[in-house]
Amino acid sequence: MSDVVSGNDELISKLHKLQTLVPGGTGKAMLAGALVLEGFIKQSMQEGHHGRTYSRGGHAHRASAPGETPAIDFGHLVNSIESSLIDETSSQVATNSEAAPSLEFGTAHVAARPFMRSAADEHEDAVVKAVSKTIVRLVEEATK
Repeated sequence: MSDVVSGNDELISKLHKLQTLVPGGTGKAMLAGALVLEGFIKQSMQEGHHGRTYSRGGHAHRASAPGETPAIDFGHLVNSIESSLIDETSSQVATNSEAAPSLEFGTAHVAARPFMRSAADEHEDAVVKAVSKTIVRLVEEATK
């Protein structure tokens, strides 16, 4: 008695299609996670702050207290935060703001106002979910 397997050609075709999607698909998935993290970082900077209020440049500004995310003043820091694809399998959320390291880690004279690492730690599950969801969608598309 011999066993007959049907659908081999279709399965092999789908596997080849999936294989071609893996490099670019991984990058897309990682970028999806980075974009989610970027959103959380920017959102956290807009939330209530408890530092001192002062007037500068004709407008009132409430600063962040030590340990809080930086408060948005003129928007230079928040607008400098961007997600990007590094290569086929990795992405990043970064800022080119000169003030970012001093705010994130603090200085000898100013307490830290962490906003990058704290958001990554707090929202790790949502970032992983975005990556996973994108991978599942790409696999489903490839195996239709």
